[in-house]
Amino acid sequence: MKNLLLSTVAAMAITTALSADELSDLKSQLKILSERLSTLEANDKKQGEQTQTLTNELINVQNTTSFGTVDMSKTEPGLGAAASKVYYSKNPLSIGGYGEMYYSHQKHAGTDETEVARFVPYIGYKFSDNIILNSEIEFEHGGAEVSIEQLYLDFLINPAFNVRLGQQVVPMGLINLNHEPVLYNTVKRPDVETYLIPSTWHENGLTVHGKTDTFNYAAGAVVALDMGLANHDGTPEANTFGQSWIRDGRRGGNERNNATSNMGGVARLDYTGINGLLVGASLYTGKAGSSTNGQGEGRMSMADVHAQYQYEGFKVKGLYTQSHLSHADSYLGDHSGVIANTHAQSARGGYLNMEYNILPYFTQAGTRLPIFFQYENYNLATSITDGTSFGNTESFTYGLNYFPHEQVVLKGEYKLRHNKNGVDMAENEGIYSLGLGFIF
Repeated sequence: MKNLLLSTVAAMAITTALSADELSDLKSQLKILSERLSTLEANDKKQGEQTQTLTNELINVQNTTSFGTVDMSKTEPGLGAAASKVYYSKNPLSIGGYGEMYYSHQKHAGTDETEVARFVPYIGYKFSDNIILNSEIEFEHGGAEVSIEQLYLDFLINPAFNVRLGQQVVPMGLINLNHEPVLYNTVKRPDVETYLIPSTWHENGLTVHGKTDTFNYAAGAVVALDMGLANHDGTPEANTFGQSWIRDGRRGGNERNNATSNMGGVARLDYTGINGLLVGASLYTGKAGSSTNGQGEGRMSMADVHAQYQYEGFKVKGLYTQSHLSHADSYLGDHSGVIANTHAQSARGGYLNMEYNILPYFTQAGTRLPIFFQYENYNLATSITDGTSFGNTESFTYGLNYFPHEQVVLKGEYKLRHNKNGVDMAENEGIYSLGLGFIF
């Protein structure tokens, strides 16, 4: 192009020495050269724009396949949206996760509590379209506790029949499976799915699972709850079991496991044939671990029924569960240095949660602003080995969530809890709480 310009200048310098015909011919040539120059410049600009477009597209492809955002519409049964990412990733490696933290003020006791409750990375890898590794690593209570909540291989045979092998969430309850903080609206998980269905309940095992147009199911064998591991949790009545007697029985794939661990059976069936509706039931049963006093081994059984329905901005869900431990007197005696004279034999509880998105009445900023109400009623021990029982506990929780993004939630609530169970110090508790959660 530089040579072309020099030639043009030289041609202009000699125009005074040319005849009229020669000058006219030269002007024509200069016009042609000028047009060629304009064309070359336009082509250079177009080529630059195309190069930039290709660069941007390459960056987008890399981000989409390797570090894609969560697609809330794509979930696997029994998994939250972030935990499902690896199943839909175009790249073999998938990284996701969730986190939550909260602040609460207990009005009766005048105490405050704040905590980074959980930070949980998901790391998944697709060996092929039919063999998928998924993992969930939990850093809990500000990092004081670290555990592997899930580490399994999924062998996808067809939609109606698949095999999952390894550490996995036991398919019981609602929140136990869908425990990512954007999937439930209270700051903390309901008491019923904390103490009676011990969320997050995860064990080593083998399950088969699948889905049809109208049903989802899961069934298999997992390491059983061990009532011989139940610890006392510092409750006022030191000579009896604590409120975590079911929760303390979880093995969770940690160092307490051994080669002689019992296996329990679990089964779940959900009906999903109506848009927005889920109705189902779950059942677990298994030997309850070695006796602590030589009186034989009991059996722990648990069942729940659950339902959920969503229509536009309205959502309602509920759950009811019962548990029973046979030969509960086999687990009296020394539990971690504390002598237990009684033990729970059964428990029951349920909750109802309703929410409605009021955001459309005010603004289109953000994605959702649901207000919610939750009612819980439970008894941690409807029967005890000494013939007594706990009283009922009920709570009323009012609150709201704000979603500035569908993967980020800010929570606020007030819970009024009436304790008649002989465990909690305060008969009536008013608890104000703030929380935030996210998935990625």
